[in-house]
Amino acid sequence: MNRAIRNDSVMDYRMELIQKHGNIFLFGFGPKILVAINEPDMIADVLGRSHAQDYTKASGFSSDFNLLIGTHNLLVSKGYEHERARKMLNPAFHFVNLQSMVPIMTNHTAKAIDELITLSTQKEFVDLRTELNNLTLTIISSSAFGKGLETIANAKDIVCRAFTKQLEAIQYRSFRLIDRIPIINRLPFWHRRILDKGSREVSNFVDQIIADRRQGRSTSQCSGDDILDLLLSAVDEEGKSFSDQEIKEQALTFVFAGHETTGNLMTWVMYVLMTNEQVWRACREEIDRILPDGIEPTYEHLNELVVCEAVLNETLRLYPPAPLFARQCLREHTIGSEDHRQLRIPVGGTVAINTYVLHRRADFWA
Repeated sequence: MNRAIRNDSVMDYRMELIQKHGNIFLFGFGPKILVAINEPDMIADVLGRSHAQDYTKASGFSSDFNLLIGTHNLLVSKGYEHERARKMLNPAFHFVNLQSMVPIMTNHTAKAIDELITLSTQKEFVDLRTELNNLTLTIISSSAFGKGLETIANAKDIVCRAFTKQLEAIQYRSFRLIDRIPIINRLPFWHRRILDKGSREVSNFVDQIIADRRQGRSTSQCSGDDILDLLLSAVDEEGKSFSDQEIKEQALTFVFAGHETTGNLMTWVMYVLMTNEQVWRACREEIDRILPDGIEPTYEHLNELVVCEAVLNETLRLYPPAPLFARQCLREHTIGSEDHRQLRIPVGGTVAINTYVLHRRADFWA
C-alpha cells in the first residue's frame, strides 16, 4: 500500500487486490479490519432502503474531513439528523426550482468559455481542473446562495485553492493513518497547518455569504427559495429551525459538494474527449444539430443531448467522484442472494465498497 501511495497508484493497487483475492476479502486499515465487497447484489443489500436501518456511515474514516465541512450536514450526518435535514431542504430541489437554475449555469459557462479562449492565447498550457473548479464554484454560489463571486474579493481563487490543498492534505494524512491517532492528528505537523488555514479561509467565505443574505445584500436567483433561504427559514415537524452551526455546516457542504465533485467530473470529461476523437466528434455533431448557430441551451434541450449524457455517465462510471466509502453494521445482517453467495455481517463490522473497482469489472463492462 505504501508503495502504491508513493507511486500515486492506489486504485491500481485496489484492482490488484481484487484480482488476487476475489470480489470478497478482508483487509486492514490501521486498527480496523474491513470486509471489501465487489458484488452488486451484496452492495444493494447494504445500501438499499430495505436495510437502511441496519447500517450507518462508518465513523472515523477520516476525522480530518470534519475540519473541512463539520459534522452537522447532509454529507456526513446520520440517522434522524440526516433525515430531518433532507426533508427540510427538499423544496430547494423541486423540479421548477432546478429548471430555473439553467440560465444561471449557461450564463456563467459562457463567461468561462470566453476566459478559456483568452487564456489559450496567453499560455502554452491551461490548468483545466482549476478553471472548471472555478466555474462550478461560481455556479453553486449563484444558484444556491444568490451570491456572485465577483462581489467578494478573490473569492474564487481563495476558496478553490483552499479546497484543493485541504483535500490533498487529507489524502496525505489518511493514507498514512495520521488522522486516526487522536493525539498525533492535532499536532501542527504533517499538513495539519494546511487544513487549519484552509478551514479558516472557507469558513470566512461562508460566513460572508450568510451575513449578506441576512442583511439583505443578496437574494435568490431561482424561481423559488434557494438553498440559503431554506437554511435560514425552514422548520422541521416540531417547528424547530436549523441552528446557526447547522446553517454554516450545511452551507459549507453545498459549497464543497456542489463544486469540487462536479469540477472533477468535468475535468475527466475533457480528458475522455481529448483522448477519444470519435467520441469528441459525436458530441460536437450532436451539439451542432441540437444547438445550431450557438443558440443558448435551455432546460428543454437537455433531454435531446443523448450522446453528451452518455459521455457524462460513462465518465462517472470510469472515474467516480466517490471511489471508496464504507458502512458500519448496526444489526447482524446477511447479504447476498440465496442462489448465489451469502455473507453474514456482524454488529460493528465495516463493509468497504470500491465503486472504482466495481465499475471496471470486465464481466459487467466488456
